[in-house]
Amino acid sequence: MEVLLIALVWCLNLGISYLNAKGCGYAWAEAKAHGGYPKFFVWVVATMSALGFVWCFTIAEVFLALSLGLIGLPVAKAALALGYILVIPGILATGFIIMVDSWARAYKQGGVLNYGVAAYNTYAQVHNTYHAIEGIGSAFGSVGEAFSGDGEDALTVVGIVVVCLIVLSSLILGIATTRYLILKTAAANDLPDLATMQARRR
Repeated sequence: MEVLLIALVWCLNLGISYLNAKGCGYAWAEAKAHGGYPKFFVWVVATMSALGFVWCFTIAEVFLALSLGLIGLPVAKAALALGYILVIPGILATGFIIMVDSWARAYKQGGVLNYGVAAYNTYAQVHNTYHAIEGIGSAFGSVGEAFSGDGEDALTVVGIVVVCLIVLSSLILGIATTRYLILKTAAANDLPDLATMQARRR
């Protein structure tokens, strides 16, 4: 049951990261043309998407390597902890900006959809912040024990290198996947003409 729950949450995170990247792609050309806040906000959402992919790839790599017997439990724990430390500050920062933006949209535009998005973003931010406060200390503890050479979960030099490679490869894959989805989606959408963009600015 626990494995099923982890799988469902992993799929949910993957799906949200995918939709965020696609959304950035649809807005990419116009946001670049406008500049200012629209461009900044697209970059915020793109960062959130990339970090979501990084976390999903970290979990996938760890569980795959563990199931194939390529790594042991101490390496798996250290890699997950280091990956969490890497992504959670950015997720909280970008999540806060997205939440405040959704509040502003709901206040200015109204509508059930905008209120629903604002409510979901608020829930997600509170949820992530609560779990970050609860888990960041233990994550730092796990990484410190693994890298310090003390304790039952201490790693050898090879183990430390493997942990770093897992997290680094997840980081590269996450950024590359987000970039690919954004650019592919943006390429399929024509840039609005100048008159249309000027009209939208008014």
